[in-house]
Amino acid sequence: MKNISNLQLRSARQVLNFGVRDIASLLKVSKASVSKAELGKTRDFFFKHSAPLLDFFLDKKIIFPNEYTIRLQHDAPDCYSSFESEYITRFQLKGARSIINISQYELAMGIDIDKNVISRAEIIENYKPINPLNTNVIPKLRDAFLAHGIEFPDPFSIFFKKYVDKASNY
Repeated sequence: MKNISNLQLRSARQVLNFGVRDIASLLKVSKASVSKAELGKTRDFFFKHSAPLLDFFLDKKIIFPNEYTIRLQHDAPDCYSSFESEYITRFQLKGARSIINISQYELAMGIDIDKNVISRAEIIENYKPINPLNTNVIPKLRDAFLAHGIEFPDPFSIFFKKYVDKASNY
């Protein structure tokens, strides 16, 4: 059986708008245990709790194809099969932002856009592409995430191996 990683847990939880307390309640552990696990400060948390977490997230249509990917299973229309790279879905925006652990404000300031663009984008449905009026926003977001080693191989996946590799080199 595979284990979920701390970054996958944090990203999936935040994409679904679940708090640490919600996951703690699900697993019948303390909020502090979940927080420590997400920070990578526990040894056996994921060994003990990956199975129920994987089941829980699968029920919410989130899967983890490998230790560096989080993916949204979707019932989106077929138009997404030819999804172009100039788009980012809400799932990808919120998931990637949570992986690098920055606020909406920090992300907006870092790429010189209005914070409200990100706020509005993060309230739509997970499978929908964000559609800001300013056409420069999507390339700026993609570049910012790519600079952190986060890629979007398709509209419903977030791949972050390079982010993990970079973090371990510091």
